[in-house]
Amino acid sequence: MDKKTMKGVGVGLAVGALAGAIAGILLAPKSGKETREDIKRYLIEMKDKIAEEIGDASEFTKETYQTAVKKVVGAYEKGKKISTKQAEEIQAELDENFEKVKKAAKK
Repeated sequence: MDKKTMKGVGVGLAVGALAGAIAGILLAPKSGKETREDIKRYLIEMKDKIAEEIGDASEFTKETYQTAVKKVVGAYEKGKKISTKQAEEIQAELDENFEKVKKAAKK
């Protein structure tokens, strides 16, 4: 397998791990069903955009991951699609899942 294909596989696995982290946010007993419904559609989009950001990076590090998460979540907050509180919760949850995403990206 060439280097480009391996990177694509790694990004694909990282996307799967991100999806798991996002599912955790949706299933967590936060401030109720309305909150989960409000952000559900944005989380799917965020996952794809974070994966794009990671894929564009020359290497996958905690810093590149956190930068990608912050950039994407910040854009949604700035665009008033999610509240500041929701942005903080999403970013914290995704940051906590870095090791899972990293492990998946290495496979």
